[in-house]
Amino acid sequence: MTVNKVFNQLKIVHRLPGRLRISVPGLEKIPSEWLHYKTDLIEIIKRRQGIQDLELSIVTGRVLIHYDPQQITPIRILQWIRRVATMLCEGYAEASFSSKQRIAPFLKRMRSESRLWL
Repeated sequence: MTVNKVFNQLKIVHRLPGRLRISVPGLEKIPSEWLHYKTDLIEIIKRRQGIQDLELSIVTGRVLIHYDPQQITPIRILQWIRRVATMLCEGYAEASFSSKQRIAPFLKRMRSESRLWL
């Protein structure tokens, strides 16, 4: 299962104003080279205005997001996460990485470009 397919199966399992818990079926199947860069992925997702904090648990397959409901809705959060995952997967596939060392510069570039996707 690809990273893109995993993030396209997002489902809200619980929400309160300012707090959103999302189930990501198959999260544990993300390639191991991506797990090392989980922090980078979280940082890119948090760049969206209104998303204050994000915790990603590979073990439970859940994402906990704290957000400002005055700035962003749960639906927009899901759309943003899917968009980031799609952009990362497209770039990753195009880059044809052969080693983990080449992922870091790619993610650095994606962090800087993520503001353009807003």
